[in-house]
Amino acid sequence: MMKKYASLLFALVLALSLSVSAAADADGYVYDDADILSTDECAALNEAAAAVSEQYGCGVYVVTVDDMADYIDPDAVTETGETGMAAFTEYAWDALGLAASYDSNGIMLALSMAERDFQMLAHGDTANAAFTDYGKYIMQDEFLDNFREDDWYGGFADYIAACGRYLEANANGAPIDVEPSDETEEEYEPLSFGDKLFFAALMAFRFGLPLGLIVAFIVCAIYKRQLKSVRRATEAARYTVSGGAEITAREDRFTHTTEVRTPIKTESDDHDSGPSFSGGTTVNSGGFSHSGGKF
Repeated sequence: MMKKYASLLFALVLALSLSVSAAADADGYVYDDADILSTDECAALNEAAAAVSEQYGCGVYVVTVDDMADYIDPDAVTETGETGMAAFTEYAWDALGLAASYDSNGIMLALSMAERDFQMLAHGDTANAAFTDYGKYIMQDEFLDNFREDDWYGGFADYIAACGRYLEANANGAPIDVEPSDETEEEYEPLSFGDKLFFAALMAFRFGLPLGLIVAFIVCAIYKRQLKSVRRATEAARYTVSGGAEITAREDRFTHTTEVRTPIKTESDDHDSGPSFSGGTTVNSGGFSHSGGKF
């Protein structure tokens, strides 16, 4: 019971804090509680987010806070099994009443500035179909380069534009996801007795003839080798007289250089060796899917 009351208190504090940002940001798509965007930047982002949201029926949201730990206990586990930034975005979703818009379809990008954490949250059938696990992962490339240089407006603008492309792809029936395997499973009918007999005869002819030729070649080579009593020696000792050899001169001759190079590991190498995906979206019991990290 105490945990339930604590959750309600966290949600109330979050709602009161972010509602001030919502009022300042006018249209309610950008909630800049960390105050990292100017008034003009908020207005421009709100306009862009509103256009994408209205076109595809899926809300596109931005949330920033100084420290998500001011609103929730980062170590607490929610009813959906989430902690940290994932838990914070779910609290923010509920506290801001975002489920009331677009039939509860939406995607959120949230930043916590204290530890430079980011988290993407998607909710609803449309959003979870458009923003797959793989799709959310590669979308990070759209904005992380900006955020690492503290270009907040540029990062959020790229994020909103990417959301538009993802939603368009989903509307066209081809959501951005891992490439399907080229291998397709085909069903085969069992072979009849006649087919099996023909196949066995074909294999015997195919492999029997070459095998016979190989055996004949080996036998001929052995007999040919036995006919030669003199052959080129493979060791230098065979050409020396009894008592050894005398070396009268020695010469060192440079032949070649061996160079070994080790590639320098880059961020793209880390990205290439990232998590593997099997396709689709992993959705928790609350209908949320997540992806996050550091910026």
